[in-house]
Amino acid sequence: MRILSVDGDLVTVAANFICDRFRRYERIREYVGGYRFILKRVGDDFRIKERRVVIDAHELGALGAVSFIL
Repeated sequence: MRILSVDGDLVTVAANFICDRFRRYERIREYVGGYRFILKRVGDDFRIKERRVVIDAHELGALGAVSFIL
């Protein structure tokens, strides 16, 4: 995870991910993307104020029904 900016008690961070798709023990393909979080400092902890997930895939429509658990 990388810190992108700090503005008072708000911290914007980003991270990348890879999601593998399997069907009946066969790996079909992988998807890559990124998370972007805005965290709010509350005392000594952080709380998620906003989370965005961006999947970097141009052909999701051609695959039919695809489900993700992120």
